[in-house]
Amino acid sequence: MVGECAVITVLLLFAAFALIRYKRRKWAIATLPLTVVPFVNVMAYMICKELLGIDYTFFASLVVIMTAMVVSCTWIGFLTATLLQKRKLRTAYFMGCIAFNILLAVILLLDHYAELPLV
Repeated sequence: MVGECAVITVLLLFAAFALIRYKRRKWAIATLPLTVVPFVNVMAYMICKELLGIDYTFFASLVVIMTAMVVSCTWIGFLTATLLQKRKLRTAYFMGCIAFNILLAVILLLDHYAELPLV
């Protein structure tokens, strides 16, 4: 899932760049918290496997992904409170982004869990 997370991160950064080009700076900033979970997953894998030469275990992935999700959700809450003025926009943005983070975290953890050796 590291390759998929890298693709998700790049696509979200392209979306933010496109929003900046079309003068939607608030929405470009609002897409950045969505990149936290996939980016942190890629970086944790790279650091564990390439730099340290150790396995990226289920427990390590659990801690890393949950920490990244908490950071991302906190950032989303902050942006919802400060960046968006209309109530309908705030609710839709908040619920959609939190749902995206939770679903991505569950999918990543299930993938790591499926790789556990059977005893």
